[in-house]
Amino acid sequence: MFLILTGEGPSDIGACKAPIGLCRSEGFRPGPMAVLVDQAVSERLHYSVLSDTPDCVFYVDEVQLVHKIAEIRQHRKNLFLSGKKRGQETGYYFNNARAFGLIALELEGEVGDVGPAVFFRDSDGTRSTPSADWSAKWTSIEQGFLRAENPRGVPMLPKPTSEAWLLCAAQAHPYQNCSRFEELPGNEASPNHPKKELKKAFGAYKNAAELCEWLIDKPIDLDRISSMRSFRQFHERLSDVLDQVAAA
Repeated sequence: MFLILTGEGPSDIGACKAPIGLCRSEGFRPGPMAVLVDQAVSERLHYSVLSDTPDCVFYVDEVQLVHKIAEIRQHRKNLFLSGKKRGQETGYYFNNARAFGLIALELEGEVGDVGPAVFFRDSDGTRSTPSADWSAKWTSIEQGFLRAENPRGVPMLPKPTSEAWLLCAAQAHPYQNCSRFEELPGNEASPNHPKKELKKAFGAYKNAAELCEWLIDKPIDLDRISSMRSFRQFHERLSDVLDQVAAA
């Protein structure tokens, strides 16, 4: 089995060490969300893909997705188009997930194996943003994978950002009442943004490498953090895909 990831940058899933668009193994610098994915996979497979089989981990950056979308754009009827703000926003998730799903299928063909394709994005939003907007983004990612005819797509869409998930474990009383963190504002100007709350929880700012070390030292309790809906849906979908891969 191999694992293919995409995200927004070094502070979440990670990044290629060189600006080459697609990388693997030693060319990939995992971020905290990649470590979290690995822990969820390890729970099912009983080994770490990142540590034990690093050659089986691929990362696709946003530039590579833009190139793939440009290919698809040659057939405009295949794109999600809308003149409304919300439609444009969910169209972003759809188009990027579709591009990623297609790239993942191409990699599967080259490698001769299959595996989960994890699409990470923060959902952001504000405290006044209805939960229906998060659901619309999740559905758009699912539909993007469906349009790509990739059955192994996994949306990873924290509400509002990945720091909210980390807060669940980092707070003074870990895993207590974590659903409230999903209601924090996504606007970074807010004094209660998850990044600022996470800094308070640690007593100091931790960069991506330090967060990775913390997660490795104190692995996330996947059952307890599943009280957060956005994490639970990611974890359930990943588990379903791992079942599919195991049965293949």
